[in-house]
Amino acid sequence: MKFNLQKLRYERLSRKISQEKLALAIGVARATYQKKENGKIKISVGEFSTILDVLGISQSEAGNFFDLDVPVRELINNR
Repeated sequence: MKFNLQKLRYERLSRKISQEKLALAIGVARATYQKKENGKIKISVGEFSTILDVLGISQSEAGNFFDLDVPVRELINNR
């Protein structure tokens, strides 16, 4: 599975929530949050939980931020 950072950014922007607000919520500088959202720094589970709370997304919907990272050879029906 792969974390979909583009979906995270889309959800933040669609709710008109600034990077600054999320940075404050997880206790980091805005520049650090920006690096997390761009994939340069990993987002911890605790930070992700806080981000979901700020975005107003339930914990049960957290799976929507993950994509299956399945190799193409496994997606093709080999007959």
